[in-house]
Amino acid sequence: MSFKGCVADLKFRYMRKLMLQLHLWIGLTAGGVLAVVGLTGSLYVFQPELTVALYPELYKASNPDAKLVDVRVVVKNAEAEFGGEVTSIFFPVRELGNYIVKVRGNKQFLFFDASTGAYLGQMEKRRGVMDGILDLHRHLTIGENGALITGTSALLLAFVLLSSGLYLWMPRKKRNLRDGLRLKANASFKRRNYDLHNVFGFYFSIPLFLAAITGAYFGFQEKAQGVVDTITMAKEPTPYVKKLRSSSQAGKPSLNVYQVLDYMDGLYPAYVPRTLTLPADSIGTVNLTYMASKNLEAGPQNRPMVYLDQYSGSIVYDYNPNTAPIGRKITRNWFVPIHFGEIGGVITRILWFFLGLMPALLWITGIIIWRGRGKKKRKGYVITGRHVTA
Repeated sequence: MSFKGCVADLKFRYMRKLMLQLHLWIGLTAGGVLAVVGLTGSLYVFQPELTVALYPELYKASNPDAKLVDVRVVVKNAEAEFGGEVTSIFFPVRELGNYIVKVRGNKQFLFFDASTGAYLGQMEKRRGVMDGILDLHRHLTIGENGALITGTSALLLAFVLLSSGLYLWMPRKKRNLRDGLRLKANASFKRRNYDLHNVFGFYFSIPLFLAAITGAYFGFQEKAQGVVDTITMAKEPTPYVKKLRSSSQAGKPSLNVYQVLDYMDGLYPAYVPRTLTLPADSIGTVNLTYMASKNLEAGPQNRPMVYLDQYSGSIVYDYNPNTAPIGRKITRNWFVPIHFGEIGGVITRILWFFLGLMPALLWITGIIIWRGRGKKKRKGYVITGRHVTA
């Protein structure tokens, strides 16, 4: 081998060793978090169907073919039944066949039949056990600290684990390429485990990147949106909705839910109402959201989002999915359906279910590979030691 060949070989070996250590230790640490996030994500892909199956008495309307009762009838019934002002409304869309409302001073989610407006029952969480799964998926049940951990793990998956994994997967000789693309028949347990890690890691690398990068966005939404705005050269930064405020007007009362419903009817008449939320304090804003269709559809999800001043009803921020800057369209219209596998309809939802299993599979197979190499090194050290002492 020539001198240049030796130098190139040394560089290759050094880079491979560096990538191996990087992939190993980040995989061992972040892999456990990603396994939990992936498994809960697999379940949440089919959240609409699972929620209806678990709580049919609350989620299914008594007469699904009947015309929806006017939401104002539901508001009137809820306020009469529970003696407080309605502060939130969830309209019948997607999996939800009925109305859900919240009344001031009552922490329960109250369900009302969409056909008749009759009270059906209540739950502490809007989607019951599925909300617990979502909390585990996003926050590991420990709030903002959990969101920081899951968001960081998603970034490590997208930019470190996948890139280092693909580098290690890539064979040095082209004739060995096929070995990295298939599971070998009649292989030993060790070899089959190695193939599972390599082959599935390769085939799922692009979907894993998409799920990870969109998941990181939800973990660091304000900062991530700022990065997207910068890359797309937005003329002005996207407002962070949690920081929007109403203009204080002394002596003027806040809009009541009936007045807000009138505003809601006039803003996006071609869209389906999704949620209405009154502010929790004297400086917050009224939040209205819409959907292009009440059913789950493939492609981007056009969801207008409006924030109103709670005193004047003037628009504080209006996200229009058709006229918004490109950076906002990317995150608002595309990231949700990509992250939850809804972008291609049923086919991608099924694929995303299996995608959620991949981090756990890669983590477990990676641990087995690591332990196997550790045993091999220890065995080699003992044999060498015997020869030395002999």
